[in-house]
Amino acid sequence: MNKIVVPVDFSAAAATALRFAAKLSRSTGMGLTVVYVFNSLVTTNLRETQDELAEDRRVLHEQLEAFTRRHVGKVSTHPPIEIRVAEGIPPVYLQWMSKEKDVAMIVMGGIGTGSGARRDFFGGIAKAISRDGGCPIVLIPQRFPEAKMDSTTNLLEDLSALNA
Repeated sequence: MNKIVVPVDFSAAAATALRFAAKLSRSTGMGLTVVYVFNSLVTTNLRETQDELAEDRRVLHEQLEAFTRRHVGKVSTHPPIEIRVAEGIPPVYLQWMSKEKDVAMIVMGGIGTGSGARRDFFGGIAKAISRDGGCPIVLIPQRFPEAKMDSTTNLLEDLSALNA
């Protein structure tokens, strides 16, 4: 188990989770996989050809790389980073990833807004992964301060022992 997975939807909550995961990756030496999962069957711009779909993947990959650079910082001071654009149903794909033998944990933005007067404290994807996933999930609040990120990653440095 030597990899931290961060699902990204380009939101502020995902940016905060990515910054935390990058700090944790640096302190533990674990690799980082930043993943965006899209379902081409429910997108508003339904693509008709494989070439159009390939172009969508290419653009998404560029956007994910830029998002990662913006929130991770200097890549040269970081363990390996994998950028992955995947097609599928996000909770199903992430459940599958959580069961890969080299995945130590998933770090993601964590609080759904729910609907109406009812407040749903965990988003639907987080619930699905935690219910049927194969590794721990760390949910990071959108406004998690940098100082708390630093102190939390210091506490979790010993996770690198999972790497052995």
